[in-house]
Amino acid sequence: MISKKKILTMGLACLFVVNLAGCGKKQAQTGAKEVNVKTMKVIKRDTPITYDYTGFVEAKDEVQIKSRVTGTIVKKLVNGGDIVEAGQLLYVIDPRNYQNTVLQAQANLANAQANLANVQRDQARYQTLYDQGAVAKQTLDNYNMQLQQAQATVNAQQALVASAQVDMGETNIVAPFSGKVDTNCLNEGSIVTAQTTVLTSISNSDPMRVKFSLAENDYLKLMNGNTANGGELKDVTLQLSDGSIYPQKGAVNQVDRSVDSTTGTLTLKAQFPNPTGVLLPGMFAKITVVGSTRPNAILIPQRAVTDLMYKHFVNVITSDNKVEMREVQLGVRIGRLWMVESGLDGTETIVVEGTQKVAKGSSVKPEMITEKDLDTGDTSSN
Repeated sequence: MISKKKILTMGLACLFVVNLAGCGKKQAQTGAKEVNVKTMKVIKRDTPITYDYTGFVEAKDEVQIKSRVTGTIVKKLVNGGDIVEAGQLLYVIDPRNYQNTVLQAQANLANAQANLANVQRDQARYQTLYDQGAVAKQTLDNYNMQLQQAQATVNAQQALVASAQVDMGETNIVAPFSGKVDTNCLNEGSIVTAQTTVLTSISNSDPMRVKFSLAENDYLKLMNGNTANGGELKDVTLQLSDGSIYPQKGAVNQVDRSVDSTTGTLTLKAQFPNPTGVLLPGMFAKITVVGSTRPNAILIPQRAVTDLMYKHFVNVITSDNKVEMREVQLGVRIGRLWMVESGLDGTETIVVEGTQKVAKGSSVKPEMITEKDLDTGDTSSN
């Protein structure tokens, strides 16, 4: 006979199997339910290919202001952050020693000139005597030599006077060009050493440049894509560190002479107008350069792409509203869009929202939206 315990065990097992069957049937019914998703037509249009690089803002002209003479600052006529004009007086180095040097040089010159005058008279007198046959040729030669020496001494003293006057003038430190002064300025009373001590720095503010580097292959692509412009890279866009787009367009106006053999990159500089002074040296910036234009490029939103095992997939909606996973090869990024190199022909409708809720073969209830609804414009926040 079968014991009550075995009967009870068999009953529970049957009940478990029934429950599993019921759950499986319920799950199957649930899986058959249509999933609400947002879909859109694949975008197909002529698209400029852009390249993004990071760089730093720098002044077109920037220089450290150093004194050409040694001395003590007796006047400071500028404050840190001031805007100055070319030729504006910034500092005065104590000029008294240099004034004395000029006076001494002028006195030495006067003595040399007086001596030259005496020698000239003697030489003229002995030239007459020689012509009369009253003195020997050697005597005249001696006076001719003295005349040359006296003239050389005058020339040397004139050079010393000129040099002393230059040094005297260098006690006035002026701005070499119009620009903005650094906040680190030496104060009155500071002792400066010629050609060594930095009094301040000055840089221009308009225009400004952005320095960035790119790979050799990118440079060749950019050049090939701008053959109509004679190889000039124009229409350069600048994005600042806060994500805002700088309103002025720039153009690349400097390309380094060679590719760095260590990094394989080339350094470029793009110049931007800066009438409001927003751009400052040292700012971080993102550069976007336009290359060639791809005709009838196929574009899809980044959010429509699913990555699996280093491959890229999109969910394509079939004619009976089923989901078909399609592998795609992606190209460059255009704003918040990917350019598709292969896998789509541009006629498909794809899932752009709700991709995490569907799988291959899922039935969906599509809601068509447009590119405008997704805001696929170019931003760097992604």
